[in-house]
Amino acid sequence: MKTGRLIFLGWMAMASALAAPQAVQLCASCHGADGNSASPRFPRLAGQQAAFMEQQLELFRERKRDDKGAHQAALGKLDAAAVKGLAAYFAAQQPAANPAAGADAKLLAAGRKLFMEGNLAVGTPPCFSCHGDRGEGNATAPRLAGQHSAYLLSQLQVFDVSQRPAAAEMQEIVKTMSADDIKALVAYIPGM
Repeated sequence: MKTGRLIFLGWMAMASALAAPQAVQLCASCHGADGNSASPRFPRLAGQQAAFMEQQLELFRERKRDDKGAHQAALGKLDAAAVKGLAAYFAAQQPAANPAAGADAKLLAAGRKLFMEGNLAVGTPPCFSCHGDRGEGNATAPRLAGQHSAYLLSQLQVFDVSQRPAAAEMQEIVKTMSADDIKALVAYIPGM
């Protein structure tokens, strides 16, 4: 098992080298050089799954994910290899802690319960079933752990109005969630 992990880490280091400094700088102005954005408006990319991030970057490049053009200008200057390198670079960065500041204990408990158990009575599956039990994500579902509350809230609102065509499953899940459910989740997830 250790050998496999070492091989994986070596591959990630090589892939990280593909992300030219100019490409990283394009992203760093919003997302931080290490992918731990300070602004709650921009997602944290550190530790995000490389395959998921690469897919999202390609959707921006192809104008299949709407962001009012913010990514198209930057990504239009990059080829597929540079996009792959960027995804690997940010995936290899260490996610910084993002504790829930001043969140109510009951709200955090409700968020944890939804994340781990869902609310099957109304059709809300547990978040961990796609995003991992620690919110680490995978190739098809993003890392949520440590993400900013404001960013999470904005994305849940985008799902609610169908602006993310590649996320049809999440669009249906959000329809099952109450405003209180969403409030609890966006309080709990950043501290994971």
